[in-house]
Amino acid sequence: MSKPSFLTKTWPVILIVWAMDMVLTSLQIHMQGLPAREALQLGLMESFPSALCAFLLCYWMLPFFMKRRRMFLFAMLAIMLCFTTSLLTVHLSLPILCNSAGKVLAEPQLCGLQMMLPGHFIGLLFTSGTICGIRFYQEYAKTMIDHEHLRSTHLEAELTLLRGQLDPHSMFNMMNSIHVLIERDARQAADMVLEFSGMLRYQLYDASKPAIPLHQEIAYLQNYVNIENKRRCNELEVTCNWEPRLPLCYISPLILTPFVENAYKHVSQFTDQPNFIHIDLFLEGDTLFFAVKNSKEPSMAVPGEIPRHSGIGLINVKKRLALLYPDQHFLSIDETADLFVIYLEIKINVLQ
Repeated sequence: MSKPSFLTKTWPVILIVWAMDMVLTSLQIHMQGLPAREALQLGLMESFPSALCAFLLCYWMLPFFMKRRRMFLFAMLAIMLCFTTSLLTVHLSLPILCNSAGKVLAEPQLCGLQMMLPGHFIGLLFTSGTICGIRFYQEYAKTMIDHEHLRSTHLEAELTLLRGQLDPHSMFNMMNSIHVLIERDARQAADMVLEFSGMLRYQLYDASKPAIPLHQEIAYLQNYVNIENKRRCNELEVTCNWEPRLPLCYISPLILTPFVENAYKHVSQFTDQPNFIHIDLFLEGDTLFFAVKNSKEPSMAVPGEIPRHSGIGLINVKKRLALLYPDQHFLSIDETADLFVIYLEIKINVLQ
């Protein structure tokens, strides 16, 4: 991930501040009556150590202490470094400074370390603090960008893993269905192989995209339902209500499939009462509503938990929903003694 140059370079800021400090100091001294050449010399003598101090603080001390989260110690050492730099700068430049000040001051004897040090120290502390603040923001922004890049890479890898688990699961169910039908009706099984090849093509090509048109996902579900009904010789009461008029909208591929697979896998097999599956899908605004209900044989249900017999399909789809639609979906999984109901709401991208 490329980063803006402002987030990676501090030395231009230091050079700009140093140049401004040198020019302003030279102008101030020159306006007090000193020659321009002498004023420029004094400006360089005072600003150059300040620039070196800022480089040391920003490129060594600040990153070092930020990584160790010792910012209070950094602040104390930075103040000590600024004071030491000011003391040395004023002490070394004091002869030239006082000689120049004697030309414009009414009382030249006032020129001394105690008079010159406080002003220089405060100025150096202010400029170095400003530059360190900019550098701190740059380091923090760089850390956040790297963290976001790492998070995106991790999510992409996890989604790839989840899809890799989901696709073989769907393929296994379909191949098992065709195997069962071959023994009953070879011709119908051949037709089912053609329909399954279309579904497999969808999984291999369309399902690898981050998002697909919703009507493609619905067409895949319809083919799946048709194949399952043929395999079971229409022994189930299957009712499907699909949204008849769909706008152009997109959804993550194979995000709805596990719910339908789970219904067919665990539907009841009563001989004295109906076995049914009800599927409803409709769209209101940018919200997709999807409900799957199937009859089941009596068992002990644990409220609020995914049943143990649901397999990896529902577990994976819950993870995918959490990764792809954080705070943009609602999933309810309810099980009673003779009924299993899944209700899902998703905010999807609708193009008007």
